[in-house]
Amino acid sequence: MGHSEHDACLQKSGWLDNSATDATRGHLLFAVVGFSYIFALDALLQPVDYWRLLFPTFNAEFQISWVYTGSCVATLVGLLWLATAAPRLERRIVRGFTVLLVCMTMLPLSHFVLGTTMQHLVMVLASAAALGVAIATTDSSMFALASLYPTSGAVEHVQLGIGLSLLVSALYRVSSKAIFESDKVVPATMLYFGIALATIGLGFVAFLQLVQLPRTQQCLNDQVSHPAMAGTAVWRKIWRHEAIVALTYMTTYSVYPGVITSIPCYNDYQDGWLTSTGWWPLVLMTCYAVSEPLGRFCVRWRLGFTYETVWMLAVPRLVLVLLVGCSAKGIWFLHDAFSVVLVLTLGFTNGYVGTLALVVVNDVVDVHERAFTGMCATLTINTGIFAGSTLGLIAAKVLDF
Repeated sequence: MGHSEHDACLQKSGWLDNSATDATRGHLLFAVVGFSYIFALDALLQPVDYWRLLFPTFNAEFQISWVYTGSCVATLVGLLWLATAAPRLERRIVRGFTVLLVCMTMLPLSHFVLGTTMQHLVMVLASAAALGVAIATTDSSMFALASLYPTSGAVEHVQLGIGLSLLVSALYRVSSKAIFESDKVVPATMLYFGIALATIGLGFVAFLQLVQLPRTQQCLNDQVSHPAMAGTAVWRKIWRHEAIVALTYMTTYSVYPGVITSIPCYNDYQDGWLTSTGWWPLVLMTCYAVSEPLGRFCVRWRLGFTYETVWMLAVPRLVLVLLVGCSAKGIWFLHDAFSVVLVLTLGFTNGYVGTLALVVVNDVVDVHERAFTGMCATLTINTGIFAGSTLGLIAAKVLDF
């Protein structure tokens, strides 16, 4: 076949790469969308001082995390195993963003309407559940779409966007808190929620641009026309590798954010200012938020690890659970420098190992099986988070974090 005939076939199939700029734009939009929809989760996890103002007698972070992840897992199981046809990814993502926008509008407004602690708790947990359903739907569909994309790197860019969202969310939270006085927790948090709402709206616009790209249209059309997803056969190939993904996130979320925010400030030389103003938990959360996307970015250097050996990185991370718990309870490690290094290590290894474990799964499946694999990735991530959050909730009750 001559070059002209070959190009004609590529044009007919829709896969001809018009320019490197087109591929770069697609990857950038994937990153922006990943950055935006996960921002709603960050909005639930970051305002630690606001939750402590609303719920002064208990640590609400554990309950929020547990309800969110539980709704995520339930939604993903339903999406994967109850579906009888190839999912309409575009429709799912649009609906997911719509729910995110509604929830992130109602949650801050509820502060000025509701009066009792119980009413606020019901509203916050209901919002966490709704956000869990919406993010699970959007996340699984985005990973499925990215797995189908004709150029490599789409999955990595979604993951990078998610990590950067955590970082920027933490920086937003720190900045909004710094603008206001220490006793102005509510105005600082309302500003933060407003920024989160705008960020989600930006991601919605980015997705609408992404679906207009010829590459994306071809992916969506081919995916819808596919007769069915051979879920059982694919799962037999990938379940061991997905278990490594779940283990990585379970390890992290058994101590994040609840146990991390419970680590006391041991070297506060300003008469307890860091603790009394609520800055110390934010410092630790920001340390995690800085190191986690850095780990995701470094996945481009795999250091020889493959789908057969990535477990060697995941299993040793279990030691971090013990070390963080000891730091929170004041056992052995009684210096803030150790607390910071420990949180940085937890964040970096979660970003690196979690992303690498996801990427290498595609090496064991065929191209037409990657959409199902991408959806499974979201299920295993949230299963790990749910298991970790459950362990964290139990630890909070037993060990009084």
